[in-house]
Amino acid sequence: MNICKVLNLHLKPQRFGQLRNFHICNALKYENERRSYRQFDHSSLSRTIPALPTFYSSNPPHEYRIQRLESLIKKYAKYPTVQETIRFDQENGNMTINKRERPNWISIDQYKMIGGDTRLKPKQYENLIRLLNRLYQIDGQLSNLEIKEELNKYLHKPPLSFQAENLHQQKQLDKYGRALGISHRKTARAKVYVVRGSGEVLVNGRQLNQYFLKMKDRANILKPLQVTQTSGEFNLFILVSGGGLTGQSEAAMQAISKALLIWNPLLKPCLRQAGLMTRDYRHVERKKPGHKKARKMPTWVKR
Repeated sequence: MNICKVLNLHLKPQRFGQLRNFHICNALKYENERRSYRQFDHSSLSRTIPALPTFYSSNPPHEYRIQRLESLIKKYAKYPTVQETIRFDQENGNMTINKRERPNWISIDQYKMIGGDTRLKPKQYENLIRLLNRLYQIDGQLSNLEIKEELNKYLHKPPLSFQAENLHQQKQLDKYGRALGISHRKTARAKVYVVRGSGEVLVNGRQLNQYFLKMKDRANILKPLQVTQTSGEFNLFILVSGGGLTGQSEAAMQAISKALLIWNPLLKPCLRQAGLMTRDYRHVERKKPGHKKARKMPTWVKR
């Protein structure tokens, strides 16, 4: 059968051969082009992908960090947070709210170096601090490595020399397993050894109620244990000298607080909030010449 009849082509056999050769040449040419296209290196023609997904925002570095914090907050939204505790002072009748002490975050000038420089606005920095505080509220016992690594990026880091000095200043237990605390109040001096025990307290080798007769002085000694809820867990061996009994009890109170921090550094926010980590430098003001006392002057007589 003639192929021209099958294709319904009214062509002469010579013309049909030319047409067939034309299509074969085009097919070979197309195949050669495909092979050369496959062998061509297209990496130079590929589209450049932005480094950050927030590339087209007004402040890409800051927006990327905000998205990262928001995703972590959403991921761990069901984790319990540290709640505020309300304490009632029976003596004064006042109510105080104890909040978790917040860390020292990076300042806005330091954050500008990584958060967009001049494009960073104060409101954007405030939004960052708000998200960091929300993420920091997650209970420390449940906080994982992912959260801690993200928060550590925004902590205020002191100079390396200052960090090295602090490493040498960190106190530890001695070879007998004792934590030592030393403090002063007026002319009184206190030296306290804190060890694991059943709650025994000795002051210069005597029982607490035998040395300090006033209830207020005994309350000062036991206040650090009550604030940290560690009553009955430690034995206290207190050595005091100089000053009066009240000054000795207040000096011992701060020395006990310092020694407890060696056992558990996480107690520092609780002790600082109770005012047990700040030394009281007040002294009795001296008497001046011509005055009856420190400030009292004799009665003025006209004649």
